[in-house]
Amino acid sequence: MIEIEFPLNDFIEVKYNNSKDNDWPTPSPFNLRFSKRRLKDDESNAISGCGIYLISSNDTKEVVYLGMYRKINGNIIQDRWGRHLQTITGRGFNIGLGGQSNPNRRQTVLLNSIQAPELRKAIENAYSYSLNDRFRDTGYSTTPNRLRFASENWDSFGTANDREILDSLTFWFLRIRLPNNSDDAAKEVKTVEKSILKQFKPVCNREYKHSYHNEKRKYNSINSVTEAVRKAVKMVTRQDITYRIKLTNT
Repeated sequence: MIEIEFPLNDFIEVKYNNSKDNDWPTPSPFNLRFSKRRLKDDESNAISGCGIYLISSNDTKEVVYLGMYRKINGNIIQDRWGRHLQTITGRGFNIGLGGQSNPNRRQTVLLNSIQAPELRKAIENAYSYSLNDRFRDTGYSTTPNRLRFASENWDSFGTANDREILDSLTFWFLRIRLPNNSDDAAKEVKTVEKSILKQFKPVCNREYKHSYHNEKRKYNSINSVTEAVRKAVKMVTRQDITYRIKLTNT
């Protein structure tokens, strides 16, 4: 396994957008866009291919999200990471809160998952003043688990500007060898992801149930998850992961 590190700011650009929530009595925190920068060849190659990606907290060193990427020639920042940043930081300009069929119930579920007063107020304002824009699937829809994590880190997420918001997180890409074809890639990566999620249940994944899994979080270190992924990959492909790419500002 080859390890390579890059600055996260070289890959992802953050820009302010005037909030859609102009009628709110207090400023909306949903005002940041995350997009892919123009990459050099070595940067682009580092995050190409298929594999397992992780997002970890620089504060607790905990892996907070795990996902798979199966497009051999895809754009993982556009397809996954930019969207995740909108939803797990609670700062995304396009963030959706879901619950279009029953927004009142959805508001209750979200408020029960978060403690940060400013974020709670944002959810309440979204319900009162931006119901049709926010309480639906926007293509960037967040979840109670993701907002729970945002709430836990709201002291940094809630006040961070466009230059600071990425400093709290590290992105990892564990690249699996190139498969013979895209169908093989889809099967192999899905099998690996399912195995690891069953073991670790990171806090921002839907598999995480707070009442049952909160104590497991302290064991979700990057090294523990990486070794579990390597073991699963070897079982599925008979080979090790080829690269562990680390993107961080710290």
